[in-house]
Amino acid sequence: MSDDLFYLQDSRSYVGNDMLFWAKDGNGYTTDISKAQVYSKADAVARHQIRETDIPWPKSYIDAKTRPAVDMQYVKCDEALAGTGIVLTKPRRPRAEVHNCTGCGRFIGDIQRYLNDCPNCGADNRP
Repeated sequence: MSDDLFYLQDSRSYVGNDMLFWAKDGNGYTTDISKAQVYSKADAVARHQIRETDIPWPKSYIDAKTRPAVDMQYVKCDEALAGTGIVLTKPRRPRAEVHNCTGCGRFIGDIQRYLNDCPNCGADNRP
């Protein structure tokens, strides 16, 4: 009966917003619920009583709250696109903002605009 099946969370930490559960066969912890160990109610409660940071969660409750996700650590764009003929365009460098002095109209850079007065006419160009 699924109401008697539980996952066991290690509540001491998270990975991003993901909960950590005990992995199958005692292989550490996992955020992938398909790799999490499933416990009987009695076993989950017994483990919680040994270590209060191990929280039993009903399997049916957690299964209803899961969502598919892709962990960026396990994907490689060049590997995925190999043989597809798709060539990614390199992102363009953003153009630097150009400002004109409010006093003389000459071009001034961002740093000069924020930190110093215009070197040509002395106007204060701070926003």
